[in-house]
Amino acid sequence: MPTRPRHPRHLASLALVTCAGSILAGAPANAVVPTAVGTTAAPAGVVSVAGRAGGRLAADTTAPTPPANLRSTRTTCQSVTLVWSASRDDVGVAFYDIYHDGQHVTEVSGTTLTATLTAVQGSTWGWYVNARDAAGNVSQASATLTITPPFCQRDTQRPTTPTDLAASVNGTDVTLTWSAASDNIAVTGYTILRDGATVGSTAGTATNPPRTSFTDTGLTVDTDFRYTVVARDAQGNSSAASAAVTARTGPACTSAVCGTSVITVEQDLPWGLVQLPDGTVLYGRRDLFDIVAMNPDGTDKHSIGTVPNIAGTNGEGGVLGLAVSPDFATDRWLYIYHTTTTDNRIVRIRYDTTLRTETEEVLVTGIPRNKYHNGGRLRFGPDGMLYAAAGDGQSPDRAQDVNDLGGKVLRLRPDGTVPPDNPFGNYVWSYGHRNPQGLAFDSRGRLFEQEFGNNAMDETNIIVRGGNYGWPACEGTIGDCANPDFLAPIHTYPVAEASCSGIAIVQDVLYTACLRGNRMYRAVISGNTLTDIQQYFVGTYLRLRTVEPTLDGNLWLTTSTGGDKDSTPNNSDEKILKVTLGG
Repeated sequence: MPTRPRHPRHLASLALVTCAGSILAGAPANAVVPTAVGTTAAPAGVVSVAGRAGGRLAADTTAPTPPANLRSTRTTCQSVTLVWSASRDDVGVAFYDIYHDGQHVTEVSGTTLTATLTAVQGSTWGWYVNARDAAGNVSQASATLTITPPFCQRDTQRPTTPTDLAASVNGTDVTLTWSAASDNIAVTGYTILRDGATVGSTAGTATNPPRTSFTDTGLTVDTDFRYTVVARDAQGNSSAASAAVTARTGPACTSAVCGTSVITVEQDLPWGLVQLPDGTVLYGRRDLFDIVAMNPDGTDKHSIGTVPNIAGTNGEGGVLGLAVSPDFATDRWLYIYHTTTTDNRIVRIRYDTTLRTETEEVLVTGIPRNKYHNGGRLRFGPDGMLYAAAGDGQSPDRAQDVNDLGGKVLRLRPDGTVPPDNPFGNYVWSYGHRNPQGLAFDSRGRLFEQEFGNNAMDETNIIVRGGNYGWPACEGTIGDCANPDFLAPIHTYPVAEASCSGIAIVQDVLYTACLRGNRMYRAVISGNTLTDIQQYFVGTYLRLRTVEPTLDGNLWLTTSTGGDKDSTPNNSDEKILKVTLGG
């Protein structure tokens, strides 16, 4: 068994910003701005630890209480100062971990109750704090404090109008290019309009300008479409629309994606989605805690019942993954991964036009929960076993402990028992994961997994029995990745262009739905690599959560554009789409 790595500090991606909005090259990511930091006396019994503990001490398994009364005492255009009240612990708090929106920013000592942190002007971040003791036990998150730093200078000047808009057509795809606009500070994005309606966008920063191209895919054949482009800056000033260009699509689809249609809209977050053998689509509404059934065309949509014993996390918990029994025609089992007040768990409930909650069987308990990092995807393999993606519950040390369910891919029999060929005699199939949310099998029976990085790299892995994928020492290929026992990802994406959740494989092509990246990737599986990687729907439908195969060889695709970082029901505006694939 490899030795357990230490947690890496401050993996780079964010940077300090100037008042004009430019990013300082070489500045440390998520840096703590030097400041006179207030402290309190050390709680009785605190164990002095100079860094993250390598693992939990056997004598201490009690997590601290969540930090309370999180507030900001000072916010500037470049920084935010956070203050909180001390957590309680049976031994003592050793560290506080500071996060925004699921990303680890820094840690401070257990005697420190304030920190001044780098922020980005105009960017809304949800800050929160976890307490950690010397044994590695991590509290639940504090309440979230949402802060939007002001802009460093007021800007009312519009960008110039984009010029030289041109279109080229390939079947039912239209690719647009244009010359960059200018601005007194910086152009940070372009909005693309088709026949007067927004169909996509590109985004960037002062030092990483937005792309000046866009591909509109899956359009109707033999049809004229009129396009314009608008430039925008960080403060919301928009240019006049460019001169229009008209493009006529070809007589047939010649691309990999041939069309999309909105099947239904949702005010709550659709997360897990499955299709039954008779064609019925089932999907979970994460924050309403129920499951919806509908016909493949979106008709006869109705709730089939509420899943028992569910709780939100004021973050990304609730009704998560779904899976259908391989023997559904005879046993009617629907498998559900969901959050409770104490853990994440896997249950099964029979479905026979309604969710028969009296048949519920709890199969796996004790998967760690927290505000974020709950994992949640379920997938039956060709071996008849159920695989589950379990997050680390924002307690990274769990990922290297093969006797802990956090930060793992789990494998269980359909009845919830442990398969005798699992590598560690428990549910753990692979370990060293941060927050995996994508699982899919290719035609060779290999399990592909998609995993959120912290703030540098997302990774795509091929999962093998007993494999160690390196977290928290290694994020993608960044960090202490030299350990020969670590298995490297087959592909990585920059988090800013990815933050991918669900994956699906159709005819050995991998489709990946990405949130922050606002896009779907398509990649051909070739041996142990991904080739011919293409991007679709960049900015068209914004944040994409789940992609699943349809029974007829196409794709279901769900959005996650609003309300996805809280547990408030019905505060979203989501779509479930059907994507028609080409040859």
